[in-house]
Amino acid sequence: MHLPTKQQLEDWQHLPTIYRLMVEKRWSLTLSTQWFNDFMRWLYTANRSELENDKFFAMDNLHHLDDVWHAYILHTKDYMQMSQTLFGCEFIHHHPENPFLAEKIADEVISYQMEMLISDWGERYVDRVWQYGADVHDIIHPETY
Repeated sequence: MHLPTKQQLEDWQHLPTIYRLMVEKRWSLTLSTQWFNDFMRWLYTANRSELENDKFFAMDNLHHLDDVWHAYILHTKDYMQMSQTLFGCEFIHHHPENPFLAEKIADEVISYQMEMLISDWGERYVDRVWQYGADVHDIIHPETY
């Protein structure tokens, strides 16, 4: 596995995914493209974390990014080509958890991930992607957190 340059990442587009987001999420072309690009940035940083620090990157609270991932991975051939071309691996796997069984992610893990994302993409990126999430644990068992 390797990382693409940030320019290669920024230049990568997948219009079928963007159009699917427009239909399914009722987002504009601009917003769908923004969320697609934000997902690709997250994927870059998640893979950088594994390569440089041997640490798995979770997608807790990032529901819009997860929606993009679900839309993109449906195009298996194109998604596989992206995995191979940009990241040098056969397939970047998606390992979703059951949100009703998952443990709350530790604060230090969230801090680590935020620091990496800020380092790669800046505070505005983190503010944008985090503001559209809801911690399912706060919804299910608010009294325990």
